[in-house]
Amino acid sequence: MSIGHLDWQEVLSQAQKLSRLGALTVPDSASKIEDLHISGPEEILQVSKANAITAGAILMSSGGTTGKPKLTYTPYHQATARLLREWRPLGPDSVVLNLFNPGRLWGAHYFIQTLAEKSQSVSAPTGPFIPSELTAWLEVLQDVGVNTLAGAPTGLADFAQGLKNSGGNLPIHTIIWMAEPWTKAKYDTVQSVFPNAGFWCDYGSVETNSIAINTPKCDLEKYHLLEGQLIEPSEQGALLTRIGNDWTVPLIRYRLGDLIQQTACRCGRPRALLVEGRADDDVSLCSALLSVGHILDIATREHDVEEAQLVLTQNGETRKSASELTLIFTGSADPEVIRNRVLTRIHNLASVAQQYPGAFIVKQVERLRRVKRTNKVPPIVHISDSNK
Repeated sequence: MSIGHLDWQEVLSQAQKLSRLGALTVPDSASKIEDLHISGPEEILQVSKANAITAGAILMSSGGTTGKPKLTYTPYHQATARLLREWRPLGPDSVVLNLFNPGRLWGAHYFIQTLAEKSQSVSAPTGPFIPSELTAWLEVLQDVGVNTLAGAPTGLADFAQGLKNSGGNLPIHTIIWMAEPWTKAKYDTVQSVFPNAGFWCDYGSVETNSIAINTPKCDLEKYHLLEGQLIEPSEQGALLTRIGNDWTVPLIRYRLGDLIQQTACRCGRPRALLVEGRADDDVSLCSALLSVGHILDIATREHDVEEAQLVLTQNGETRKSASELTLIFTGSADPEVIRNRVLTRIHNLASVAQQYPGAFIVKQVERLRRVKRTNKVPPIVHISDSNK
C-alpha cells in the first residue's frame, strides 16, 4: 500500500517535464504511476544540474563511505518554504548550536544554516565537539544563550557527555537530529542531560533533501510524509514521487535505499511511515549471503552491548565480498557470548564459522569507527587485507 496520494494527471505532467530535460522516458501508453520508469542518482544529477544553470546551487555529495560519491546540485533555498509549512523546530528566539560537520560536500551542516536563516534564528556553526572540549567552550555557549542543538545522534551524545563531564548545564529545549538512527545508549545519554528538550527530525537524503518529518509529539523514529509526495514501499528500496514547485529536485519514482512501510504514530497525524533499514545491506562472507542489519540487531539486543558495527575485510572480488567479518561493539558484554548468540541465530554464518573459524570474529572496543567526513558511525566499514 502506497503512502500519500497524488493526482495522476499532475504526476504525468511532472514526468513530461523531466522527459523534456532528457532525464525520463514517458511511455505513450502510461495511464498510472506504475507505468513510469524508475529513476536513480544519474537522473537526479542530470535534473538538478540543469536547474542549477538558471537558479544556482550548492554542490552536495552523498556516498563516499561505501561507494563512489554521488553528486547533487541543491538549490540554496533547500526546500525550506515547503518544510516550514509542516515543521517548525526553530523560531526568532532560537540560538542553535550546529554540531553537524561541514564535511566534504555533506549537506546536513548547510541545511541547518539555511533552516536557521529562514526561521530568523541565531546559528553558531561550530561543528562537532569531542567531550573534552566542552569545559573550555561552556562559558561562551552560555553567554550567547544556546538553547537548541542540531546534530547526528553520535555528535549529540558526544556533546551531552562532555557537558555532563564538565559539571555545567545549558537550557536546551529543542534538539534537531538526523543522518543516522539512535541507539539506546546515545538516546539515554542525551535525554538524561537535556530532560526538557523536544526531539525533532527531518528525514531525507542528499539527493532528495526533506522527505518526512518527526516532532516531539511523535514516536521517536516514526515520520510523516510531507504533502505533495507519494512513497511506494518496495523490498528493493522504496520509490519516491513528488509534484509541485519549491522542492530541491522534482522526482518520479526515485529509488531510495531504504525499506519503508506505512505505520501509525502516537500523534495521530496522517501519512505516517517507518524506516525499517537499508534495502542493500547484504554482504557475502565465503559465499554466504548475510544481512548487516540482522547481525547488528542480534548483537545490540544483548545485555551490556551499547552499540555495534561490522568491519568487512575485502577479498578483492567485489566491495561486498569479505574474507573476514569482524563484529565490534562497545559495552561490557563478553565477546564470546555475543559471537555464540549471533551464530545460533544465523545458520549460514554458523556454517561458515565452522569451516573457517577465523572468518567471523567478535571484539569489544572502546569506540566504534566513524566517518571522518560526517562524524557518523556507519553500520559497516570496508577495509582491505593490507589495512587490517
